[in-house]
Amino acid sequence: MFGVEIVCYLFLGGTGAGACFVLTVLGLLVPRNCLSVQQVDGMGDCVHTALSVPRAYRVLFAPAFACALLALVLGMVFLLVDLGRVDRILLLITQPNPSHIVVGAYALAACVVLAGVLALVWGGVVRRVGPRALTALQVLTLACAAVVMAYTGLLLQSLRAVALWHSAWLPVLFVLSSLSCGFALVVGVAQFSGAGGAFASVLSRATVADAGVIVAEALVAAALLATVAHAAQAAQEGGVNGTMAAAAESVHQLVCGAQAPLFWGGFVALGLAVPLCIEVVCVMLRRLPSGAVLGLAASILAGGLALRWCVVEAGMHPVLSVLGLE
Repeated sequence: MFGVEIVCYLFLGGTGAGACFVLTVLGLLVPRNCLSVQQVDGMGDCVHTALSVPRAYRVLFAPAFACALLALVLGMVFLLVDLGRVDRILLLITQPNPSHIVVGAYALAACVVLAGVLALVWGGVVRRVGPRALTALQVLTLACAAVVMAYTGLLLQSLRAVALWHSAWLPVLFVLSSLSCGFALVVGVAQFSGAGGAFASVLSRATVADAGVIVAEALVAAALLATVAHAAQAAQEGGVNGTMAAAAESVHQLVCGAQAPLFWGGFVALGLAVPLCIEVVCVMLRRLPSGAVLGLAASILAGGLALRWCVVEAGMHPVLSVLGLE
């Protein structure tokens, strides 16, 4: 059965991957003439290309990639704790047949490596990287981050025994939530690192984009609950169906049951309504006050964690009840 470890893994893995996605998009938009390329004479007649990253970009990208890396590593730790035994870990690594968890685990590991490399490159530690190589690294990171974000939802959706999770809307919801949490991590780190002022216009445009993501997230969450509840009602009207009865119970848990306070207060209010209001006000004021940005980041991250906890707990509740393990 799933425990707190898998919730932490889903949250940290999604947030770290979302931050990598946001950072690589921003990195790909950086004009190449802003990254002065220096030719460094090597041994003999060899000439190497070295990037010279301006301080402003170092302050923005290096700490943010480092924090994304930390989130991804902690996510891997929680995944390994959840797997429990060494033989399960070895089986996961050597699994010949691809599955959601195998593909996701390898994508997560690749994302960890790439985030670490990009943190060193943008930090100026690793310099012998040409513009084309940097672009290739960022495109590869973008792809791996997208896989990890989608995987955290596909992992749950693949478990057909849990009716709430077996919906096409769930992976979409987790991708949107991961993007928003990744944005929150990036803007939060930017405020602490001092990059917020230098990139105020860029972060303002990113805030507008995140407002759109939050609206989409709210619509997808409503669609998830509506489709699951409708399917459960239709199945029950046609006769008793254990799976759909469990789906109805899961929706009840979220809307007005044991998970309702955290769902409405933590996810809907704190994770959706409060950040959206802050973002709308910041866009209207055309500036991002540091206090508002930190409050925005904290609200989004808290809401993302609440979402995953509620979805996991509400999905497992009917199963635990049937097994008498509640």
